[in-house]
Amino acid sequence: MEKCAYTIGYAHHTQESFLALIKKYHINCVIDVRTMAYSNFHPQFNKEPIKHFLNTENILYRQMQEAFGIIRPSSPLLNQAGYLDFVKIAELPSFQEGIETIIRGIEAGYQIAFMCAEKAPSDCHRSTLVGRALAFRGYKMYHILHDGHLQTQSDLEEELLEKYFPNHPQLNLFNRPHKTELINAAYELQSNQIVEVNSKRVLKESYDSPKKKI
Repeated sequence: MEKCAYTIGYAHHTQESFLALIKKYHINCVIDVRTMAYSNFHPQFNKEPIKHFLNTENILYRQMQEAFGIIRPSSPLLNQAGYLDFVKIAELPSFQEGIETIIRGIEAGYQIAFMCAEKAPSDCHRSTLVGRALAFRGYKMYHILHDGHLQTQSDLEEELLEKYFPNHPQLNLFNRPHKTELINAAYELQSNQIVEVNSKRVLKESYDSPKKKI
């Protein structure tokens, strides 16, 4: 049996259309990776209503913001540009314990999907942080797109390379170490953008963008 997990964004979904997508892939456990499990734009996906809705469909819901949330103003976790560093988050004991919990769930037979708000997987830490970490551990990651199609972690990496390093197809077999460096750089650049958007949305006026300090 394939070792895998999924991610999904709820933006522009009703509870019913969201349910249809996760049932399509036989998902029976939804892990909410939002730091704050509430939305002004999609209140049907606030923690209490979505948990109740999924539970009535025999789908387990669990919020794991302590492990996977990204609103963390702690300076030791910042990169050189002043943004939250996803690599440093992935090294935290709380994150590693969260990943181990997920792995135990997968091994126990749960079909798990990580849920957050953003429509596009590349715009969300569910893929660039959590999905990346699980892929590194040997798990196949599938990102459920809004139309129900799937994007793999490898496909997502190619998307990021095209965005930040459009000349990367010129790389050949002898450039693979360099391509890995570009992938890591693309992840960091995209993560900076994700942190900026999420911090502004959650912290609002209290968020001081690193761009103002450079």
